[in-house]
Amino acid sequence: MGGWIDAIEAKARIIHQELQSARELARRMGQEPEEITSAYMEMLAKLYREDFSYALLADNADLIARYRGPGVAHREPPVSLVTTVFGKLRAEIQKVAKAIAGMEEKKVRWPADLDPQLAGVTYGSLVVGMRVPRPGDVGADGQAVLPGVSDDLYRAVQTAVQSLPAIPRLIQDGQISEAIYEQFPDPAVRDTVMVAARRLAPSAQNKAISELFLSGPQPDEALGPAQALTKQSRQILGRSLNTPSSRRLKSNGEFEGVVREVDLDARRFEIRGRGTSSGMRCIYEAIYDGDIIGLLNAAVRVKGSYEAAADEQPRLVRVEQITVTSRPGQQLELEVEA
Repeated sequence: MGGWIDAIEAKARIIHQELQSARELARRMGQEPEEITSAYMEMLAKLYREDFSYALLADNADLIARYRGPGVAHREPPVSLVTTVFGKLRAEIQKVAKAIAGMEEKKVRWPADLDPQLAGVTYGSLVVGMRVPRPGDVGADGQAVLPGVSDDLYRAVQTAVQSLPAIPRLIQDGQISEAIYEQFPDPAVRDTVMVAARRLAPSAQNKAISELFLSGPQPDEALGPAQALTKQSRQILGRSLNTPSSRRLKSNGEFEGVVREVDLDARRFEIRGRGTSSGMRCIYEAIYDGDIIGLLNAAVRVKGSYEAAADEQPRLVRVEQITVTSRPGQQLELEVEA
C-alpha cells in the first residue's frame, strides 16, 4: 500500500478501537451502544466514502489537484468545466516536463505530445490525479512512450511535478517566503515550478473555481496544513516572477546555446549546448515579444545577470542582450539590446 492508504487505514484502526471502547462503556452504563457510537460510525462512513477514494487516487498519482468553487459545488459539474480543468493541468505538467528535460545535460527531448496519465477522479469538490509516464510504460501501439529518456531525467521531471504543492505553502504574508530558496536550490527548477503554479492558480476571470489545493504522494499530515492557490496567490506569484531577487542575481555573464523551448506567456526560453554543460533558463523582457519565437532552434549568445545553482553552474539568466550567431542553415550576427 502507499502512504495515503496507510494513513487512512491507521485512522480507521484508531476509530475502530474508540468505537469498541465506546460500546463497552455503553454496556457498563446500561445504555444502548448506538446512542454513544453513532458519531464514530459517521466518521467511519466518511472515511470509507470520501477519504479512501481520495487516498487510492493519491497513491497512484504524482500530482493531485482538488478544485473548489461554485462550479464544482455539486457532484456532477459541467462537462465543459471538467474538460477545461483537465486540459489546463495536462498542459502545465507537459510544460514542466519539457522545461526540465530541456535543461538536462544529455540531449534528450521530452516528447511534446506526450500526455500525463489520468490516475483517477473523485468528487466532493472536483479532484483529479495525474501521473508522469514512466520510462518503461508502453502505449496502445506497443511502443515505449518515453524512448531515450533515462531514469535520471524521469526522476527529475517527476520530482519537479511532485514539488508543485510546496508553492502555496511558501506564500506567506502576501509574499514568497525566503524558504523557497532552500527548498528549490536550483533556480531554473524553482522558476519553472513557480510559473506552473501561477498558471494553475484561479484567475480573476474564473468564476467557477475559487481555490485549488495541490497534493503529492506524501500525505499532507507530514507536510503541515495544505494551503490553496487562489486569485491572490496568482498575483503574488506574478509579482515575484516579474521581479527576481536582485540580491541573488550575480554580475553579468555571457552564455551561448541553442534556443530549444520558448514560453511566450511566461516570457521564458531555454538554451542548451555551445559552452553550457547543462541547459539554462532565460527570462526576457517585453521588448523581445515580436522576435523571440523566431529564435527557436537558433544559436544565440545571451548577456545578463544570472543566478547559479549550488555547484555555481549558472541556471537562470535575466536577459539584457541577445546576439543571434546563427540560424539553421544560416550564419549571421544580429544584436538586440534592451
